[in-house]
Amino acid sequence: VELPVIEVFPHTRPMLTLDQILDGLNVDVKPFALCEARGDGQLDLGTRDYATMHYVLAGAGVFRVCGWPDILARAGTVLISPPASKETLCASRVAECEALVCAPLDPQWRLHQCGSGTNGVIVACCEIAASYRGIDGIFGYLQEPLVTHLHEHSGLESALEQILNEIAAPKEGSYSLIRTLMQQCMIHILRQYGNVDHSPLAWMAAAQDDRLWHAVEQILTRQEEPHSLESLAQTAHMSRSSFAGHFKTSYGKGPIELLKQVRLGRAARMLAMTDLSIKSVTRRIGYTS
Repeated sequence: VELPVIEVFPHTRPMLTLDQILDGLNVDVKPFALCEARGDGQLDLGTRDYATMHYVLAGAGVFRVCGWPDILARAGTVLISPPASKETLCASRVAECEALVCAPLDPQWRLHQCGSGTNGVIVACCEIAASYRGIDGIFGYLQEPLVTHLHEHSGLESALEQILNEIAAPKEGSYSLIRTLMQQCMIHILRQYGNVDHSPLAWMAAAQDDRLWHAVEQILTRQEEPHSLESLAQTAHMSRSSFAGHFKTSYGKGPIELLKQVRLGRAARMLAMTDLSIKSVTRRIGYTS
């Protein structure tokens, strides 16, 4: 007869430190466009397969990310959006913005402009390819945009100034330097969100327990398989009740709830980026009906 497992769990989730995140995180930032909106212009930023970083170089405006409140864009603002997010950049009517005199640093760079006038906003846009403990595309699991403002934190305005200088007067090594400076911005964003309870990156908390991580890895990389609480507990080499308790302590939700969230996020991206039918998408994410 199997005796019930009785455990006491803390009321708060274990916090994941920045060092723990960076230890398992690999980020590659790939700049692809300079976007400029002026006057009453609204620039469609489209949707991309990868998460995107938008780095405001000059001026002011508003980011409109479908499904979320407007996000203020001013010099030094950094926005990271999940993949397949429909985004629009709008110029502020009252913020003057000097033009950046520059040439593309690399064939990857493109220049997108709309509107005219002395007011506006200029943004450097980058794709982010990130993996965490061997799992690729981790920013695909974001449930909301990440936003920070470099001017609110000491020591980072110098990075902003360097990027502006390199874009305005490109020279040998500029592309690599800008890429490195943008990675610093990424670390800063993780510093802001990594130690906050209920953070958009809170799912990384399972990295503190290798048993939980094996189950999370199954959820993130094999959403289409017929997972159950019992099968995930076996993957973690834990009893059903112990696994359920530890998992909810780390995430504030059960493993099946996280599985549904990940499946629906993948379905949303597939519907936005492919021509697959709803029936085909549901099968690919693990639902048979």
